This record gives sequence, structure tokens and C-alpha cells, in this order.
Amino acid sequence: MNISKVKKGSLIFFGIILVIIVFQITFKILKSGTKVEESVIRVSVIQAELKEINESVVMQGVAEGDPQIKIYPVVSGKFERTKMREGTSVKKNDVILYINRDIVGMKYKLVPIKSPVSGIVTRIYYFDNGMAVSTQYPVAEVADPEHIKVVLNIGEEDMAKLKNGMEASIKTVYGKLAEIKAKVYSLTPFIDKDTMSGTVIVKGMNVDRIIKPGSSVEVTVYAGKRKGIMLPENAVLMGDGKTYVYIVSNNVAKRVDVELGYMAGAEVEIRNGLMEGTNVIVEGNFKLSDGTKVSTQ
Repeated sequence: MNISKVKKGSLIFFGIILVIIVFQITFKILKSGTKVEESVIRVSVIQAELKEINESVVMQGVAEGDPQIKIYPVVSGKFERTKMREGTSVKKNDVILYINRDIVGMKYKLVPIKSPVSGIVTRIYYFDNGMAVSTQYPVAEVADPEHIKVVLNIGEEDMAKLKNGMEASIKTVYGKLAEIKAKVYSLTPFIDKDTMSGTVIVKGMNVDRIIKPGSSVEVTVYAGKRKGIMLPENAVLMGDGKTYVYIVSNNVAKRVDVELGYMAGAEVEIRNGLMEGTNVIVEGNFKLSDGTKVSTQ
């Protein structure tokens, strides 16, 4: 038997089998028409439009009477007794308490401490007979409850939005809701370099005494109206130290870096980076990257 002829025949046989296998695979692919398609993500969009923004500045503080005065004694000595209790209404020059000068070898009449204004006694600092009294420390405090003021410290950014005379409101934080109208009474002209803040005083009428001096309050100053692009918060994403949104251009998601501004409820202002009329993705954006194909609804 010729061995070379056998080897040659085997090679031809295996070659024929290989050609048949390749042909079958190619035929199946062509018949099925199968091809890899790029995934398309379904998203929801809204059109960026200008809206009227009623900008306001909200701050927390403590309500005080206007005026609210700490009373200092004109003499030192010892606390003798009170004539008025905390919460009592007083008129100007009413006696609140008495001080005993208590100088050895001398006898003095008790020194009356009088209220310099009409209002209510909000605090008496001495309560035990014989407590030492000094002219350096207050003995009582009186406030006018029918006029309220709130002294607030705010940052430079918010200070720049406010002006004297702006409308405001003062409302309670705890307990029964109470709210009065108010106005910005004064603004410090300079920012403190240590705290980088300034002082704002807001005042309002409290004739019905619905807000008590000493209450925690929320102060809202209405800083005016203007136009701006407002988007739902879920349209805005953050990453790499930047804030951005995705817009749709020719069915493709495009990342656009933006600068945020005023926030109101569940919406945020887009100060820079976005033009009116642009289609902005508000749902499905967390799945995207720049250049992803999308279908919109």
C-alpha cells in the first residue's frame, strides 16, 4: 500500500468536511439576518423655559420685643424682693424689684428698680433674698410684645439680595402656627471679615401678641421677582465636582455643565449653561453617558 496516497486522500477528505462546515455556518448567518444593534434608552424630557421667580431669603432667629431692654441697677447691694413676676404687664416707671444697699454702719431705704418702658417682664435674674447685686449685671428684662424684631446674621450672598424696606414675614417654628407681616428695618453696610456675614433686623407689628418674645421663628424676606430657567431637581446631576444636565440632540444624549441658582420647592434655577427651548432629560438620565442614543417621550 502506498502510504503517501493514503495521507493525501485523508487531507482531501478533511478539507471537504471543513468547507462544508464553513458553508453551513455562513448560510445560517445570512439566512437569519442577525446583526448587533446599539441599545437605545427611553427617557422623558421637558423643554427649558423662562419662568417667573419669586425669590426669597429664609432665615432662622429668635423673636424679641421692640424694644426689649435689660435693666441694670444704679447701685450695688443685695437682692431684697420682687414686686412684679415674669410675664406681668408693666407700665413705664412701675417698680419691678427692690435692692438693699446693705452698707455696714449705715441705714438706707430700699432702692426701687423701675421699668424704663411699658411692656411685660420677660425675665428677673434674681430670685433668692440676699443674692449679691452688681451694677455690671442686669437684674431684669422688659419687652414690648406688641412690636416684634428679629436680629439675624446672614452670609454675603444673601445680604446682596436684600434692601431696606423689603416685605417680609415672621412665623413661629414650634407650637401653634402664628405669622405676622414685617419689613426689613436695617442692614449692616459691611460684611464682618471674621464671620463673613452681616446683620439684618426685621420688624413687624404684633398687636394681637400671637408671637411671644423669646420664640424661635422663621423669617422670610421677599427679595423680588425676575425671570429665569427653572428645572425639576431630578434633571440635575452631580459628578467630578461639577453640576450638569443631559439634553437631547438628534436622538443622542449630550452632557451640558450648568451653574445653579435659586431653589424653590422641588425646582432649581439654571443660571448658566442652558438656553431656553432646549430639550432637557428629566427621567432616565442616571443611566446615560455622553453620546448615548435615546428615545424620548
